[in-house]
Amino acid sequence: MGFTEILRRIVDEEKDALCIAIVGTDGIVVEERLVDSQIDLASVGAEYSSILKDISKVSDSLRFGDVKEVVVFTDKAIVMLKGINKEYFILFAIKPDGNIGKGRFLLRREMPKLEKELQ
Repeated sequence: MGFTEILRRIVDEEKDALCIAIVGTDGIVVEERLVDSQIDLASVGAEYSSILKDISKVSDSLRFGDVKEVVVFTDKAIVMLKGINKEYFILFAIKPDGNIGKGRFLLRREMPKLEKELQ
């Protein structure tokens, strides 16, 4: 099962999905699926990649270990960031009133497939 199919499955099962992407830690989007075509995933991926690096540095300096997941609540979206490996993470945005529990479950469920694809 390829990236496209994995991302499609997640978006199809979450009715409040806005977008999903596999992003490199360099901020470059590897694969994406947009529900809301007004979202600029290249910019979103780059900006959240930078934030994730900063959070990781803080976590390391405090000796808390690797950052596994970050969730950002905004007026227009809930953005979930989950590490796949040291080089890639998944970015999943849903509507602000969406079901975050379901979103996190779907990411957790598909994570082994994503890890396998990136080996």
